[in-house]
Amino acid sequence: MKNKIFSFILMLFVLISCESFDEINTNPNQATDASIQVIFPAVTASFAYGLNGESAQFTSILMQYLTGVLGDQQQVNNYAFIADMSDATWNRFYANCLLNINNIKEKSADLGATHYAGAAKIMEAIIIGYSVDLWNDIPYSEALQLDNIRQPRFDDAAQLYQRVQQLLDEGIADLNAQSSTSPSTNDLIYRAASEVQWVQNSRPKWILLARAMKARFHNHLSKVDPQGSATAALAAIDAGSFTSNADHPNVLFGSEFAGPWFPFFQTTFGENNVAISQRFIDLLKDRIDPGIDDPRLPFFVSPTTAGLYVGTPNGSTSRPQGSVIPGPYLNRREAPTPILNYSELKFIEAEAALRLGQNDRAANAFNAAVAASLQRVTGSLDAGYIAKFGSETGGTLTLAKIMEEKHIDMFLQAEAWTDWRRSTPQGSPNTVSGIPTLIPSPSNTTQGAFPRRFIYPNREVVNNSSNVPNVNNLDRVFWDR
Repeated sequence: MKNKIFSFILMLFVLISCESFDEINTNPNQATDASIQVIFPAVTASFAYGLNGESAQFTSILMQYLTGVLGDQQQVNNYAFIADMSDATWNRFYANCLLNINNIKEKSADLGATHYAGAAKIMEAIIIGYSVDLWNDIPYSEALQLDNIRQPRFDDAAQLYQRVQQLLDEGIADLNAQSSTSPSTNDLIYRAASEVQWVQNSRPKWILLARAMKARFHNHLSKVDPQGSATAALAAIDAGSFTSNADHPNVLFGSEFAGPWFPFFQTTFGENNVAISQRFIDLLKDRIDPGIDDPRLPFFVSPTTAGLYVGTPNGSTSRPQGSVIPGPYLNRREAPTPILNYSELKFIEAEAALRLGQNDRAANAFNAAVAASLQRVTGSLDAGYIAKFGSETGGTLTLAKIMEEKHIDMFLQAEAWTDWRRSTPQGSPNTVSGIPTLIPSPSNTTQGAFPRRFIYPNREVVNNSSNVPNVNNLDRVFWDR
């Protein structure tokens, strides 16, 4: 009964209507007066959904993991962005996450719940960084002062990235507090059976996650500060972060309340509006040798009853007969909802080390990343794949190898789009692809130019028109030069 009640609370808060700033100001979020123990799981659920929900659906189309064949998804596939494609993620982050994170921080100061504040600050940092990666400048410093400021100004994206690192440092410091009320079963990111177990086992992993995120966001600056970003990313890793798949978050919503991808694929939108891209299937088919596929293919993609993998070409307006659906790795109720995996951290280490000329370290990290990806997705290692793609040396590893293997590993994660944009040559026009090489949709509306950012949501444009920057989807975020 306790688990059912807990699931109901999570569903209530995750599915609570997302309000615009103006609507929030007149109808405050329902969690404001709730206890910190209740607000925290609501935030963690919305946080995980925000990272892996609508924005991940659209970026997965841009990265051609998926092909959008109908509705908004087809519009995104053709680079004809519409204003309401951003609404769900924007409102989930602001109304369901940032507003409640602010409540947690205020309540934790009164209650001595410093550990709650630490975890909340880490989520806040990730949300701000993730939002900058999608939209560039966003409201932050005035965004939650709803009683006094109804139209918050937009903060500079580069300065927000500095705030991300500050919040992560503050979160680590708060988690190191020796005395605090702590989460337990209400922590979806690193759940524990009791407060004592959370302090012993979950709290250290939150700190590891914060350092992994520091490395991720430092590495995003690879085009504006190649050497400095690499040095800072490696320093965050060397300070102590994930050492195996057992360390990264493995968010499981449970049998009664599934994570974001499964319900999407089971609805009309998922069934009719998207399909597995033929490009992605071609990348994994015969990857080791003719007739020997990437071992992750049957986990990422479900075969037909005849055992075939039939994708949908980019730009198609319908699925081919007998086309396949996503595989069981993410398309099941108990599928893990990723935040940042150990394999991603090792790919970050490999890229940063390679940029600094530490080629042996880069090769070792890359090989560990490939092995970790196979183990996480398939449950085992494939000797043939390791021999061909996971046995690099300091003399053979290249950036192209790192980014292509990372692209496969990041299947259906929005971070893949960030990596692709970073891997385009500095100063190149929007018609030039990053790694992997993508070909624009045949029915694109941008004369072959690839989108580089989301446009602002329609509600924000209407309610905060005096502050919303005038941009289009071909403009770039600050770190994409």
